[in-house]
Amino acid sequence: MKQEVLHDNLLNAIRTKVPHEENLASVLGNILCIGKEAIYRRLRGDVPFTLLETALISKEMNISVDSLLESVSPKSRPFQLKLTEFFNPLETDFLMMENYVDVFRTLDEKTYSESASSTNILPQPLYQDYKFLSRFYLFKWKAQRDGLDSVKTLHEIVPEERLVRIQKDLVVEARRVKDTSYIFDNMIFLYLINDIKYFASVNLISNADVQELKEELFHFLNCLERLAAKGRFDNGNRIHFYISNINFDTTYSYVHTRKYNLSLIKAFTLNGIASLDDKTFESVKSWILSLKRFSTLISESGDLQRIHFFKSQRELVATL
Repeated sequence: MKQEVLHDNLLNAIRTKVPHEENLASVLGNILCIGKEAIYRRLRGDVPFTLLETALISKEMNISVDSLLESVSPKSRPFQLKLTEFFNPLETDFLMMENYVDVFRTLDEKTYSESASSTNILPQPLYQDYKFLSRFYLFKWKAQRDGLDSVKTLHEIVPEERLVRIQKDLVVEARRVKDTSYIFDNMIFLYLINDIKYFASVNLISNADVQELKEELFHFLNCLERLAAKGRFDNGNRIHFYISNINFDTTYSYVHTRKYNLSLIKAFTLNGIASLDDKTFESVKSWILSLKRFSTLISESGDLQRIHFFKSQRELVATL
């Protein structure tokens, strides 16, 4: 592999972690213990990163060395699995979460941007300002990762203040996208209700917590229905909701901005596999758009379908 290709791959991987140049120089300086001018020479490509520097960066920023050694196969596309730690997170974990929020925070309001998801799990930008729903997904993530024997009960899950702040920032900043679309698996709420019932049956969610979740879900559905009927956020940016007639294997998302073509595939409930590769973006976007042909639009128009959908979801929630 040519040295400049490896160098470019490393820089691209670093920038997915720290997208702002001014922060990037400081982060790399702390990792490599060298001055800013030396860092900028590496960022400009005047001086390549040494093997030791590459190893240090890869270790500290959780970058796969295999992904840097780009395959010669045109069928292979680069992805980065973002394994964020949500309990006792390190600074790098917070940075990964904040970097994702920055994708939306840095949007230019004068230029077009769009995002879309085909999802079988409630989207984080829609539910993360709901206290118990946010805690439930953290609880489920920990239960699946660590096992039922070691997981805390739901009422013992208390996320760090910085994590809560980042979650609330995502809810606000994601609404800066000019055009947002969600394609819901038609069983999206059934999956959630079944999960809550199961964890309650093994005494990891108390009756009081189930009632809190129930009340939040009713409130969430009310807000979602109003948003679907209006078809716009309060800032005027558009949002579209579709209900799919087929089920999804996982959640696929993309975000298009003036600076980024970001693709995401959901993994492990809260983590994601991310890519800034343009060909990957086109594939994910094409996949999501194709699902619209199997779906029913319930935002703005489609009053009967929207009313029926939300009535059915409330009936599901009422079974808790």
